[in-house]
This record gives sequence, C-alpha cells and structure tokens, in this order.
Amino acid sequence: MSDGPARITGPLLAVLNALLDADDNELHGWAIMKATGKGGPTVYKILERLNESKWVTSRWEDDAEPGKPRRRYYKLTPHGVSSARALIATRQPKPAPTVRTRLAFGWCQA
Repeated sequence: MSDGPARITGPLLAVLNALLDADDNELHGWAIMKATGKGGPTVYKILERLNESKWVTSRWEDDAEPGKPRRRYYKLTPHGVSSARALIATRQPKPAPTVRTRLAFGWCQA
C-alpha cells in the first residue's frame, strides 16, 4: 500500500476536506468540484492519485439516467480517512485568532 500522494497541494487538501465532510457517503466528481470550487481536470487528477494510493475507492453508477453519462462515485477508505485527517492537521494552515479570541485570552495589543 502506498503512503499517499507525493505532492501536497491546496487543491488536494480541498478534495480531502470535501471527502471527509461527506462522512461515510460517496461523492461523484461533479459534487467534489462544486464543494471545492476546483475544475474538473484538477479534481479528477487528484482523485486518480488518491485511488492509486488506496486512499479512496471508486465505483461507477449502476444505472445512469437516460441521456446522461454514468457517474463515478468516490469514497475515502478507512486508511484514507485516518491519513487525510492526519495530513490536514499537519499541513492545512490554522486560521488566525479572531479579535474576540485575542481579547478573551488577553492577546490584544493596545
């Protein structure tokens, strides 16, 4: 089993966040694009790398609506869930404390 994606990028973290936000549900590529605001080529390349790394599983929709192509659904594996959470915890920037937080802890400078 691969250790994970070789390149850690902002779009990768966005895709991982979208998949984690789905809990244990599957998402199709268009839903991931909408959730992340990233384009198709970017999202599908990331999903391909995550699939190769065994962080996600994918399956094709059984029955597509007439006149529409089948959708491919993606879901994090148990290993992918734990790895994604660990990666996001170490790589995603933490938001700066708000003024209210700074005031609550006495961090505000005059």
